Amino acid sequence: MPAPHVQDEASVLVRRALDQHESTLIAYTTGLLGGDTEKARDVVQDALLKLYLTDPERVRENLKSWLFTVCRNRAFDVLRKDHRLDIGNEEVIGAAQDHELDPAQSAGQHELYESIWRCVDRLRPNQREVVRLKFLHDCSYQEIAGITGLSVGNVGFIMHHAIKKLRDLLSRDMAEETSHTHL
Repeated sequence: MPAPHVQDEASVLVRRALDQHESTLIAYTTGLLGGDTEKARDVVQDALLKLYLTDPERVRENLKSWLFTVCRNRAFDVLRKDHRLDIGNEEVIGAAQDHELDPAQSAGQHELYESIWRCVDRLRPNQREVVRLKFLHDCSYQEIAGITGLSVGNVGFIMHHAIKKLRDLLSRDMAEETSHTHL
C-alpha cells in the first residue's frame, strides 16, 4: 500500500486521467478490439487501476502516452488471448464534431470524412494506427512513439508514407466515383 501522500497523489492522477482521457482511451481501445466497447471499458479500467498502483512520479509528466501505451498493450493481450490480433479493425471511427453548417455542406463534409476513413482502413496496420493516434486521438509524434515503441523518426516516416498513400487512394476513389456518375 502506498504512503498516504502518494496515495492521495495517485487518486488525483486517476481523477485527472478519467476527466481528460477516459473517452478517448475507450474509443482508441474499442478500435483495437474490433469494436468491442465492453472489453475496451474493461481494458481502460485495468489501465486506471495500474495507474493508481504506479508511482505517480513515473507517470505524471507523460500521463497521456503512458495511458495509451498501457491500454494498447492490454488490448493486445486480450486479442492474443482471443486469437484475433489485427490492429485497426475499427468500425467505431468516432463521430465528427457537429458544427452549424447548412445541410448540403454538412452532408458533403460527412461524405468526404467517411471516404477518408474508409481509405485509412485500407492502409497497412502500422500506418492505420499512427494515423488514428495522430488525427483521432490528437497525439504528438513523441506520444505516438512512446505508445507504439517506435522512434519519433519512424513515426514521421510511417506518417509521411501513410498520408501519401491516403492521397493516392482518395484520388483514385474520387476518380472512380466521378467516372461512375458520368456513365
